[in-house]
Amino acid sequence: MKKEYDLAKMKVKGRGAVATRGTKVQKTVRLDLDVLAWLMKEGERRGIPYQTLINSILKEAMQLSDAGLKDLVRKLVREELKKVS
Repeated sequence: MKKEYDLAKMKVKGRGAVATRGTKVQKTVRLDLDVLAWLMKEGERRGIPYQTLINSILKEAMQLSDAGLKDLVRKLVREELKKVS
């Protein structure tokens, strides 16, 4: 090992751009076996990879959070009340 290194000669590899909104990341997620089996079967039925299906389900859940979920519940309750009236 050298006592000193000449860093001026070092080749620097450019790094990619900072992650943008459309960037996908790889992350390990633990799922129950029956959930994974359903996702794979449903993805196959729809003709899309199950990872894409998971992503779309999670995006939909994000959009329904808080106010969106309240609106959905109100809509469903109104529909059910019309049925029994």
